[in-house]
Amino acid sequence: KSHLYVQVFGGGTSNTEYETLTGHSITFLPYVISAYQAYCKPAEYGMATTLKAQGYTTVAMHPNSSANWNRKTVYEDMGFDEFISQSHYGDVEKLRNYVSDKGNYDRLISRYEEKAPGEKLFIFNVTMQNHSGYAQGWNNLTKTIRLSTQLRTADSSAEQYIALAQASDDALEELIGYYSQVEEPTLILLFGDHQPQVATNFYTDVLGTAPDTALAQKKQMVPFVLWANYDIPEAQGVELSLNYLSALLMDTANLPMTGYQKYLARLWEAAPVINTVGIRDAGGNWYGENEALPEELEEELP
Repeated sequence: KSHLYVQVFGGGTSNTEYETLTGHSITFLPYVISAYQAYCKPAEYGMATTLKAQGYTTVAMHPNSSANWNRKTVYEDMGFDEFISQSHYGDVEKLRNYVSDKGNYDRLISRYEEKAPGEKLFIFNVTMQNHSGYAQGWNNLTKTIRLSTQLRTADSSAEQYIALAQASDDALEELIGYYSQVEEPTLILLFGDHQPQVATNFYTDVLGTAPDTALAQKKQMVPFVLWANYDIPEAQGVELSLNYLSALLMDTANLPMTGYQKYLARLWEAAPVINTVGIRDAGGNWYGENEALPEELEEELP
C-alpha cells in the first residue's frame, strides 16, 4: 500500500481510467478534456485485451449511466466482454443518490458467484458513492467524523466527503472479509481516481501555499492498496504514477507481461513519477514542465 500520482484533480475520472487500463501517460498527449472521448478507438490496447488473450473473462462495472465519459463505446473498443452499468445493478444499497460502495461490491460479488468453476475473471470496477457535490443534504449518510473548527470554516462540505470515505473503508472491510474466505486466488487493487472537489481554502489549510512542484504534486496523490487472499510480496511507501499501475498488477499477479508492460516496469525505475505537473527521477528530484531533464532520463522516456 502507498500512494499513486494521478493526472487530474477534483474531477476527470476517465483520464485515470485510461492510464490504468492502457499504461499510456496522458502527459505525452496533446491537451484534451478526456482521452476516452478523443483518443480511444476500436481494438484499443489495454488490460482487457491482454487478459483476454490469457483466457480471462473481462468485465467492466460502473453504477451510473453507461454514456458517461463515452464508457459504453470505450469499453467495447477496449475489448471488455461485458459492461455492468446502472441499469444492471438492481435493488442495491444507496448513499445520498448514488449506489454505495457496499451496494457496488454486493453486485460485484454476485457477478463473481455467477462465473463457472475455474473461469478466470478480471473485473474493472469504477465506484460512484463518493462523487462530488458534498454540499448537498446528508440524507441517509451518517455524520461520523467532525473536523476542527478551522477546517470546517474552510469548507464544511469536506465533512461529508470524509464520512463517505469512512463508509468506503467499511465496505472494503466487508469485501476483503468475503474474499479472504474464497479458496480461488484473488487480487484486489483499490485506488483513488483523484482528490475530492472541496474548497481551495480547505486544501490551503491542509497542505500550505508554497508554489513549488513538490507541493503541487501533493494534490495529485491518491492512496492505493493491493491485497491478495494468498501470500504476495509486502511493501509500503512505494510511490508511482498511474501509468505504471497495470505493470505492477501484472507483476504481482505473476502473469505474463507484454513487451510494453516490461518497458513500463523499467521506466518506473528511472522515472517513478510522470504526470502533467512534473517528472520525478529515481533520486527523488522533481523536474517541472519547463525544466530540462538529465540526458540519461531523457533517453529513457518515449
